[in-house]
Amino acid sequence: MSSTTIIVPSLYSTALKRFVKTLDLTVKNLNSVHNLRLLPASILSDIYCAMAENYILQDALLSELSDVNLFCKLIRYPSIRDNMFKVFKLMMKNDKPLASELQRVYVQRTKFLLSEQILFQNNEKLVSLNDDFNECNGASNNDVYLNINTSRSYFKEIDKGMRLGSFLYECGWLEDSLKVLQMTRSLIQELDDDYRKLLLLLNCLQKLLHAQALFCCYKDASITTTQALSLIEQIQSMYSSGQIFIENNMSTTTTAGVPNSLLANFYNELSMLHFSRSEYDISYKWAVKALEFLCHDTPQKISVDVLRQAAKSCVVKRKFQVANLLINSAVRIAENTFGRHHNVYADALLDKGFFLLNVDSINRSVEVYMEALQIKTCIFGERNLNVAVIYEDLAYALYVYEYSRGNFNTACKYVGNAIDIMSKLAPANNLMLASAKRVKALILEEIALDHMVPPNATDYKGLLKESEDLHQSALQLSLEAFGEVNVQTAKHYGNLGRLYQSMMRYTDAEEMHQRAIKIKRDLLGEYDYEVGLSIGHLASLYNYHMKKYRQAEELYLKSIHISLRLFGQTYSGLEYDYRGLLHVYEQTNDNENYIKFCDILEEWRLMRSDEKRKPTYIELNEDATIEDITQKFFEMCNDTTL
Repeated sequence: MSSTTIIVPSLYSTALKRFVKTLDLTVKNLNSVHNLRLLPASILSDIYCAMAENYILQDALLSELSDVNLFCKLIRYPSIRDNMFKVFKLMMKNDKPLASELQRVYVQRTKFLLSEQILFQNNEKLVSLNDDFNECNGASNNDVYLNINTSRSYFKEIDKGMRLGSFLYECGWLEDSLKVLQMTRSLIQELDDDYRKLLLLLNCLQKLLHAQALFCCYKDASITTTQALSLIEQIQSMYSSGQIFIENNMSTTTTAGVPNSLLANFYNELSMLHFSRSEYDISYKWAVKALEFLCHDTPQKISVDVLRQAAKSCVVKRKFQVANLLINSAVRIAENTFGRHHNVYADALLDKGFFLLNVDSINRSVEVYMEALQIKTCIFGERNLNVAVIYEDLAYALYVYEYSRGNFNTACKYVGNAIDIMSKLAPANNLMLASAKRVKALILEEIALDHMVPPNATDYKGLLKESEDLHQSALQLSLEAFGEVNVQTAKHYGNLGRLYQSMMRYTDAEEMHQRAIKIKRDLLGEYDYEVGLSIGHLASLYNYHMKKYRQAEELYLKSIHISLRLFGQTYSGLEYDYRGLLHVYEQTNDNENYIKFCDILEEWRLMRSDEKRKPTYIELNEDATIEDITQKFFEMCNDTTL
């Protein structure tokens, strides 16, 4: 006899649904619902969530939540933020512009507050011209009263701006976040110069830098960076000279007057900024500096963010053992602190996927990206920049995974989703969109190569032309943003080189590959992975299309040397170079070397199938503290054998 589990709705959920159902019939504006806002914030957010699920109520809800005071009251509580994420997802899905309305209202209020201050200051100047009025004590007291009230209003609005700005960029609404944080900065700058103002301004600049880096506003980000670094220097100088006094009972650890958590967060943002600009040495430097300021009282989210960004910086420096330590620690802390369905955990998974892709664990990388996509989509919905970024990352991972198989349909679908979302939510010249177009171009090129023979020859040419247009667009945006001497620009040259090879424009392909190699060598040195990649592509061009076999041989051997040095003997990319050399020796009748590399390729296959030959990584205990992690990091950095 089978038993059936019957789930009985709780009294609370039943009452909630009943209440929202009555609203459906009567409400046009929630102001008419007496004492609604007097309910506890948790209950109020549940009501708003239930309303967001009912399309008929969404216009009333848009009006209600556009009240910045109310909204900022709700997002003050971490336990309620998930509800507000859900509200955002449902509202934006139905084109209810909650993000832009909140931004508009906040900016409008702030401008009014600033204009009132300007008017007050102008009145003060006029009053100061009247000697008789200056002698009046009442006027002086009134000035003090007005100053106090103005200051209080500013601090309240600043707090709301910080919360709203960070919530919006966490939600993926970066343009609105930027406008809110810029106005918040303007408010802070109007405060009297004191220690509290300086810390508020530094915190705001750190948040602003985060949004600017994510939205690829690199010129603005450079200005923000300069301002913030100057501010840190000013605070530390004032502290050293005794102008700033920190009470001993202060719960937050500080360094020369600046909270360690704020320093860690800001240096982490600098690492992110330089990473996105492909300035990997600088990114690594700031990542290490951020790690130095992690301690026992650092908020867990900041610890996770610093660990995962440092891991990414280590990956591009090919410090894989250290990167593994950092990213696995970040994932563990995120899971234990926030759970497996939280945005912070999904962010950690994203960077773990990046690590796995770079250490040749491609299958696992795809799985991790898929898990992150499911979490992000559940939290933010499909129409969101956070989700678009994962679609792009997943598409690239699938492109690498399917490179030897040839089934690129799923990768093409995902990158198409990324471009569709970004096209609606980001400016046409934004580098986020350029990056996604680059990935699509790579995928289209591979699809085109499968359509080279009739009856698909027309499709082949059309796909290659579309791929070229995408690559050229991405290259121009990169040149405008970074200039010629940048790794990202070099990657675009390399991509065009491969494409022109497929289009049988061999001279153009050679020029593009040579440009890519020179830029990468100048920036990264002789033995970087990116250099080896471009060398291998030029070798392929010489080998299969230009019949420059001796030059191809030399380049293949250099590429192999770099791969062995960085990844070891079981690296998957070695197969292409080994096969390329076999073709060279076959064409040049070099039987001795042909036999030699046949044996090497066979040995490579055996090693790839041997689990014992795969690299093993250092792991810390589950209960390792943040101090344990950073201590191990610096020990490993000093170990020259790793």
